[in-house]
Amino acid sequence: MTGMPRPIVMDVDTGTDDALAILYAVPHPDLQLLGITCVAGNVSVDQALLNTCKVLDAARARDIPVAAGAAHPLNEQGARKGGSHGLDGLGGITLPATSRQRSPMPAVEMLNQLITGSAERVSLITLGPKTNLALLLERYPEVVARLEQIIFMGGSTSEAVSEFNVRHDPEAALDVIESAVPITMYGFNLFGQLAIDQADADRFRNHDHPAIRLTGELLDRRRSSSAPGDYLGLVGDAGAMVLLTNPELFVARELPVRINLEGVRRGQTTIDRRVTLYENSRRSNPSRMINVVLDLDAVKAASAFVQTISAYAASANNHS
Repeated sequence: MTGMPRPIVMDVDTGTDDALAILYAVPHPDLQLLGITCVAGNVSVDQALLNTCKVLDAARARDIPVAAGAAHPLNEQGARKGGSHGLDGLGGITLPATSRQRSPMPAVEMLNQLITGSAERVSLITLGPKTNLALLLERYPEVVARLEQIIFMGGSTSEAVSEFNVRHDPEAALDVIESAVPITMYGFNLFGQLAIDQADADRFRNHDHPAIRLTGELLDRRRSSSAPGDYLGLVGDAGAMVLLTNPELFVARELPVRINLEGVRRGQTTIDRRVTLYENSRRSNPSRMINVVLDLDAVKAASAFVQTISAYAASANNHS
């Protein structure tokens, strides 16, 4: 680690992979998690908040405020997707009841307070629909100057894919994309690449520390078998956290990004790899140029994830 930890805030709709992202953020020596806001997406905003509190309990995290935000997209009801996350968002994993109290502030107010109150500029990692962020940028445009970057989990470099976070609230995603904040897009196209192998997941699942054990159980819920006997525990959204701490393991390019709002392609991201910054600037309606992740060193990224989660054991030993 070099220098002081980087201040971050997370905006989540805590399902299984957002839970993994939180578990990664809490012990990482390079990160100072200032707070977490929740948004409706994979589950309701109240369920996302409950899940977040339980995950923070497992991580034995103290003094991290959690706030509830938007229950619906900006312009419509939105279709909630339980899917692989299960009805409760955590794949049916039973966790102890939590006494952790939610912040009395709405998510947008808490985000504004945390970001503007930080001595250093803050990195904002958004892992769910972008409704809270769009509202933040609308109500408090001055936060732009206090944001180091936004890591935007959403979209895909494949035009055939309409990724859930963007499709759930395309207008909000567009508002965030078009803001003046430096943005790196970590898309759905990377989800099949970053995975934890069975040996590590099994070791986690059998560990005494609740955060390590929960990580193993979550990975078990996120299994993807490419062939009989193969095991891949996909980290999903949590890959955006590895990107934050280990950008050298990822390949990204500044590319023009559009978000479609109309018709059958509503919610799709269009990314033209052929267009240069100069060519885009000469268009009558230029697209926003953002940093788009195209590839990664999956082996080293998985190793970074495993190392960070394993640090819970050393922390527990130091405090015993």
